[in-house]
Amino acid sequence: MAQEAPPSAPRYQFFILGLWAQPEQPGRPVAWRISLENPQTAERKGFTDLAELDAFLAAWMAGDGTR
Repeated sequence: MAQEAPPSAPRYQFFILGLWAQPEQPGRPVAWRISLENPQTAERKGFTDLAELDAFLAAWMAGDGTR
């Protein structure tokens, strides 16, 4: 009789998300900035737009969660 592998532990991560608007510059729209912090390690990563944040989270979810 083959033994089944035990179910893997659920994988989860909490991030602290920060959003802020850069001061306006003449002739340019307001630029939003984004930071994501891992509260367990205090590691912080900055992003200039939602596409960068999305790419980071997609890579994190596809990987082993150590990025």
